[in-house]
Amino acid sequence: AALEAALEGCQSLEGVFRAGARHVEDLRTVAKKLRGLPVLDVGLPTLALVGAPNVGKSSLVQLLSSGNPEVCNYPFTTRSIKMGHFFLDSRMHQVTDTPGLLARPDQERNKMELLTLAALACLPTSVLFVMDLTEECGTSVQEQWRIRL
Repeated sequence: AALEAALEGCQSLEGVFRAGARHVEDLRTVAKKLRGLPVLDVGLPTLALVGAPNVGKSSLVQLLSSGNPEVCNYPFTTRSIKMGHFFLDSRMHQVTDTPGLLARPDQERNKMELLTLAALACLPTSVLFVMDLTEECGTSVQEQWRIRL
């Protein structure tokens, strides 16, 4: 009788597990996506690097902080907000690498540009506008200046 009760109990547990397995997998998927998001501490001073595509924002984040964004020689390599951390006067700061902006009306912006604008609107940041005065980025100095305005 005890063996039958144990078997029945195991079958019952298996049924509960099978019924909830999809939800467990959904939670695992959400957790994986959350781990891929940038770590942001709203209590730390934050510096946002903003500018046209391919002006060197990602290179600066790599050079100045613990961040390791992808660096390539084509526009819109940065497709999401990337974070790095650095110390200044023994205090930790964070820096954001943002997707590039183009000089155009908001209704014409792509999702990556809108992400940059949302980050600037929501994060407690200081903004450093990065420009490429050599124009090797593919955007003229005049166009880069228009983005800033």
